Amino acid sequence: MQWKMGAKYLVLFGLCFLGGRFVASEQAEMTSGEKRGELAILIDDFGYCGEGTAEMLELPIPFTAAVMPFSKCTEADAEAVRQAGKEIFIHMPMESLTGKREWVGDKGIFREMPEEEIKARVEEAFSILPDAVGLNNHMGSAIMEDERSLSAVMDILKDKDVMFVDSMTTAKSLGRTMAGQKGVTFLGRDVFLDSTDSVEEVKKNLRKAAEVALEKGYALAIGHVGPEGGMVTVQAIKELIPELEDAGITFVTVTELVK
Repeated sequence: MQWKMGAKYLVLFGLCFLGGRFVASEQAEMTSGEKRGELAILIDDFGYCGEGTAEMLELPIPFTAAVMPFSKCTEADAEAVRQAGKEIFIHMPMESLTGKREWVGDKGIFREMPEEEIKARVEEAFSILPDAVGLNNHMGSAIMEDERSLSAVMDILKDKDVMFVDSMTTAKSLGRTMAGQKGVTFLGRDVFLDSTDSVEEVKKNLRKAAEVALEKGYALAIGHVGPEGGMVTVQAIKELIPELEDAGITFVTVTELVK
């Protein structure tokens, strides 16, 4: 009788053990099947000593800093970016279809410039920021629609083996087409984060970027230091980091998206 009872308990123990292993296996499969995505944030307008510059660089996540190459604080901001261990892009001023010419600056790229002058201007930007691993357009809707001008820009990027990010300032952008023709690595912006004084609005846009990343595996969002974003953007990113990471987001630099 005692032998039968012992055998009965042994069988029950075995069933419970196997059942536990089955549940654990199911849970592991569910975990491995959860969506994950990489989110790169490109922060524009370093180079102006703008509001939120220091605070942005203190964020505990990787991101890419786009530095204006011909501005009063270019060198100081670029050095701060390096010290913070962040990735550097050139934020190249380019002619806009609607903005004022002075917003681009004296050393922007304009459609009336000969191709060799455009190339020299881009070369000059890289001489100021030699460790830049890519370039994106500041304004630039006119240039992004102009094949001749954009071709000259892409020639230099190809020679330097760096990538181009299209800020998507015009729906008629030739960025992807020209980059493809020249063999330049290309990414286009998925979500625009700021130009608002509402932290909640920036958070809303960050969540949208996360949704894109979880859906297709990656996303590129663009924000700013200075008047277009600054402390509003810093606060929104800082407060949302835990939520997005818990949702399956990994923060990366722009170049890590294409590796």
